Amino acid sequence: MKKRRGQNSVAVLGVAFAALALALVLWQNHDDPNVAAPRTDQAAVANGGGTTASATVVLAADSETIAAALATLDAIPAEGADEAPDYEREAFLPGGWADLDHDGCYTRNEILQRDLVDVTFLASDPECKVATGQLIDPYTGVTVNFDRAESTTTVQIDHLVPLAQAWRAGAWKWNKERRVAFANDPDEVLATAGAANQSKGDKGPAEWLPELNQCGYGAAYARLAGRYDLAIPAADRTALRALLESCA
Repeated sequence: MKKRRGQNSVAVLGVAFAALALALVLWQNHDDPNVAAPRTDQAAVANGGGTTASATVVLAADSETIAAALATLDAIPAEGADEAPDYEREAFLPGGWADLDHDGCYTRNEILQRDLVDVTFLASDPECKVATGQLIDPYTGVTVNFDRAESTTTVQIDHLVPLAQAWRAGAWKWNKERRVAFANDPDEVLATAGAANQSKGDKGPAEWLPELNQCGYGAAYARLAGRYDLAIPAADRTALRALLESCA
């Protein structure tokens, strides 16, 4: 018994000394600029683990989501937009993308983090700006390599409900704060291949549908229109209903 108590005492002292040594190292390095501070796992953010909904969630197309979209579509008004003044993108993005959560990172950079994989970050802004990454385009399935140093147009940020469509559907009546909130809503923006985004342009569902994720696209379109009380023109409403009913 005496021998066992002696062994336990040695073990306890060993643990205590180890803890003390660790505490000393942490205290010595807490202000050392060469010691990396704890940070968010950016790989998790890039794969949808951040605070914004991932692209996969945005384009969800399960039966419950489709049913909710159809119900929303029934409640959305259909009205003309002849009285709307000329559309100006600046009305939604005055001065560019916003930083609505005040974390020092603008929406475009947050969406690149969310939707790209295998991302690296600029040394000058390692918590925000993506330097390189890879995108599997949600609209076509094409794999696109992003390299900020070479071009920022290979991957573009698409507004799922085009801003010009939203303007004509009632956003022209909103105040500046509501338009900025809409244009920076994580459910409204997706990283897409530049070619796919250019093909889409300002077209609504009656004129354009993605090659992939059509059901999720239709559900998201209806959900956003309902959330922001946007009217849907008759042609787009017909196209959305046919699409969602086929998905259901």
